[in-house]
Amino acid sequence: MLPQGAAWGTPDGEAMPLTHVLARFVRVLVDDFVWLYARAFGLTREAISQGASELLPEWESDYGLPEACFTGEMTTAQRLVALGRKVRADAVNTPGDFIRLALDYGFEIEIEEPAIFQCGFSEVGGFHALGPALEETYWIVRVKDVGVTYFEAGAGECSYDPLFSFGAAEQILCLLRKMAPAWTLPILAPWIYLDTLVTEDGTPIIDEYGNELLVTLNN
Repeated sequence: MLPQGAAWGTPDGEAMPLTHVLARFVRVLVDDFVWLYARAFGLTREAISQGASELLPEWESDYGLPEACFTGEMTTAQRLVALGRKVRADAVNTPGDFIRLALDYGFEIEIEEPAIFQCGFSEVGGFHALGPALEETYWIVRVKDVGVTYFEAGAGECSYDPLFSFGAAEQILCLLRKMAPAWTLPILAPWIYLDTLVTEDGTPIIDEYGNELLVTLNN
């Protein structure tokens, strides 16, 4: 920004070195403007949700965040993801949408939608379960790496300790119930692992078609 010429230390039209006395003097003069420009540039980034930092609490307040379902501390990255969803008004309709939503909050889940046995349609020995048609309004949510805590006689307190608890998983269940279609109700169930049936010597047991037989193991 200085004039060119020998009087200003730039006879060849190039900038003077930062070690020059005049250069050091000018840097002192413009130091406050450098700070002001940096702050102004930072403020422009705060105007969009992806760049929110100092104003992140204000953004969250405007969009009703953080979710009341979560009582623990969330990372800044998780807060920005949740804010982005709110700002974009992302639709959460399919099982895949709910799985991604849970993953944003640090929960890996699986969703099972029960199918009730129907005469003339279902097959005996198939995947359709017996039960009233009302059960099709439920969808089962399994959260990985979350165990079940049961009420213990002599240790649990009546009217205080629940009969069973899924711990931190109940936080994501709270959010899923808020987002779920009005005619459905998510419920929690233990995570299921699959393992192969084997003989005493460790040989896998197979069916007549050569498929290994699997069993389900609750977490």
